[in-house]
Amino acid sequence: MTDEHEITPWDVSDTFQEAQYERVATEFGAKIIDDHLKDEIRDLAGEVHRFIQYGIFFAHRDLDQLLDGYRKGRKFYLYTGRGPSGKMHLGHLIPFMFTKWLQERFDVDLIIQITDDEKYIFRDTSQEELEKYTRSNILDILSLGFKPEKTHILVDSKNSGLLYNYGIKVAKHITASTVKSVFGLKDSDNIGKFFFTSIQSVPAFIVSAITGHNVPCLIPYAIDQDPHFKISRDILPKLGYEKPASIISKFIPSLKGSGKMSSSDESSGIYLDDDSKTIKRKLMKYAFSGGRDTMEEQRRLGANPDVDFAFNTYRMLEPDMAKASKIYEEYRSGQILSGEMKMIAYEKITGFFETLNSRRDTVMKNMDDYMFNPDRFR
Repeated sequence: MTDEHEITPWDVSDTFQEAQYERVATEFGAKIIDDHLKDEIRDLAGEVHRFIQYGIFFAHRDLDQLLDGYRKGRKFYLYTGRGPSGKMHLGHLIPFMFTKWLQERFDVDLIIQITDDEKYIFRDTSQEELEKYTRSNILDILSLGFKPEKTHILVDSKNSGLLYNYGIKVAKHITASTVKSVFGLKDSDNIGKFFFTSIQSVPAFIVSAITGHNVPCLIPYAIDQDPHFKISRDILPKLGYEKPASIISKFIPSLKGSGKMSSSDESSGIYLDDDSKTIKRKLMKYAFSGGRDTMEEQRRLGANPDVDFAFNTYRMLEPDMAKASKIYEEYRSGQILSGEMKMIAYEKITGFFETLNSRRDTVMKNMDDYMFNPDRFR
């Protein structure tokens, strides 16, 4: 384990710097996604998703082996999740947008774990609040357009019996000292915190357990979740299951430029229930700009799109990379001013939200079709 001066993925905070991502990932056994792996993805998926091209998803564990198996006819399934601690913002949706692309390109099943139990254990949140956020978060996620026949929402509190029976098999191989060392827990912490990583490991092998034969699993997640799945990779072979592969993302910067978007600070991000007036106000008032102090300076010197919230949000939502590249160059050269860039982002965000809202009624009526049922895998 690490000493107190080293940075671990679990310690990633709002002050985490861009330069530290690759160092942290490689120090803890992950590999950076290189050009060779991008070629493999392109060959099998038909393209490389823009989030990989932009370096948002930047590292992996055994993705190359999983793709090699897929090439030989061995299908995998996807597993990702969401802790329903509050309303969702754009930053929360980015991993799900990427996971949807993986589902479509590889035509595979997806398990989405909703960890309402985690939020109850780790936060001062009532069960009533959790029920409200769980339903609204599921609706937000499914409105992206996942395939009902291949999408399985696993709510921990609703599937507790199944999860517990498999979770205790994981827990038997994890010591309290490991959990304390990896997650920084103390003797004064409630015992639920010590057990939770066992529950979060279960979806990484549950399809194999249900079907009776090993089915590879790929987990897209943000770097702060890496310790959970590093433990899973250590334990699962002891239970007779394969290590899950993973593809790891950076954090999405906050509206204000430093740290990440926060559920507890609505001025740090664009929320999915923000109306168009609120979105415009937030962009104009809070969005960190890579532009210059005056219009004359920006026309002459150009902007820095790489640190600009409006540009980077626009780029993440714009599927046409050539179009995004053109906007980048025009903004960098001074042809586009900061206010204009914010309006370009505003139009892209509001258009994206309109698409989500147009799907909500259909998803709401058919939400039961997405709920996890073990019989769908048998």
